[in-house]
Amino acid sequence: MQNKVAVIIGATGGMGTILTSELASQGVKLVLASNDTEMLNQMKTEYEAKEVSVTVAKLDVTNEEEVKAVFQLAQKTYGQADILVNLAGLSIPAKVEAMAEEQYDVTMDVNVKGTFLCCKHFIPMANKEDGAHIINIGSMAAKRANPGAPMYCTAKAAVNMFSQGLAMQVKDQNIRVTTLNPGGADTAFWGDRQVPREKFLKASDVVDVMLFVLTRDTRVVFHDIAFESFFAL
Repeated sequence: MQNKVAVIIGATGGMGTILTSELASQGVKLVLASNDTEMLNQMKTEYEAKEVSVTVAKLDVTNEEEVKAVFQLAQKTYGQADILVNLAGLSIPAKVEAMAEEQYDVTMDVNVKGTFLCCKHFIPMANKEDGAHIINIGSMAAKRANPGAPMYCTAKAAVNMFSQGLAMQVKDQNIRVTTLNPGGADTAFWGDRQVPREKFLKASDVVDVMLFVLTRDTRVVFHDIAFESFFAL
């Protein structure tokens, strides 16, 4: 992993902060993107103090010009990138008959369009000689629907199918694509919803799986990994 370049989308979230710390400890150069400018700047200061190579960019994943700018920055700074991790996502729990069109749009745009746009602009500058890797985040909700947020289930199912098709397209460019489908994890994702977080995965559990996938030999590809907390079954 030493000197590889990783673009982390949604870097300031619970999983993002753990992942970036683990990658930095392994000598990975970082491009961190998020809609939280304050947290991004804080992370940049902390990593630079540890002599970690890092650059940051504010990002709305639904805005193609902003997405394009992130990858232009990555290319200008490092020339190319080896890893893309798409962590940005959200869920709006609602009954279908009560869900506003705007809520539908933001659910699909952040989860599906954002993943698409980031993959689109990563591919041209990916390290095709040594092999690049995309990790997209799905959800167990894509595998097992629930009545709380059917549009979120739909969006994550779309991420899964997009990733499968994308993997076929970019195989000849020496780019691997993996979809992780974790069950509920104890992160800020839930907001003030009353859910049994004590039974959920920890954010670090999900990051452990990401790191396992990213550190395998390039001859190995994981297409789809579904996992959840034993205590949430």
